[in-house]
Amino acid sequence: MRIRSTLGAGLVGVTLALGTMAAPAQASIPSWCSGGGEWSDGRSYGARCDVSFAYYARVSCTDGSTTKTARGVTTNDNRWSYAYCTSFGSGFRISGVGSPVRA
Repeated sequence: MRIRSTLGAGLVGVTLALGTMAAPAQASIPSWCSGGGEWSDGRSYGARCDVSFAYYARVSCTDGSTTKTARGVTTNDNRWSYAYCTSFGSGFRISGVGSPVRA
């Protein structure tokens, strides 16, 4: 019985730790990004803003030893722009805070 309790607590701890690692910190949406939204899965970052001028999503990515910046397509009018860390390789993950950027 004691082994089951210890094993169960260990699995819960691992699950919580992995869940924390998978959800990168996200910036608050800038004030100019009215009606905006963000999305992330740990490998990609998306942003949308209900504005008439151009913007794109940007996020920092790392594979442990190399850091690069991923940039999404330039868009406007509440359309999503996605920045893909995996465009640099399958080992790249979001390492920083994503944000929509005015183009």
